Amino acid sequence: MERIDDIRDAVAKALEARGMDNRQFLRDIREGRRDDGPYMIGALAWDQQIKAPAQ
Repeated sequence: MERIDDIRDAVAKALEARGMDNRQFLRDIREGRRDDGPYMIGALAWDQQIKAPAQ
């Protein structure tokens, strides 16, 4: 699933840009082990929102 890999990478990059330096946590996000965490849930919800047709 290419799209979710892009989202995971974007979330990890955004956290790095904000000063997150926990390498294991960032690796976990990129490898899909944090998909149920607040960062990924928010990113996935936003992805669904922008893909939804305008109402």
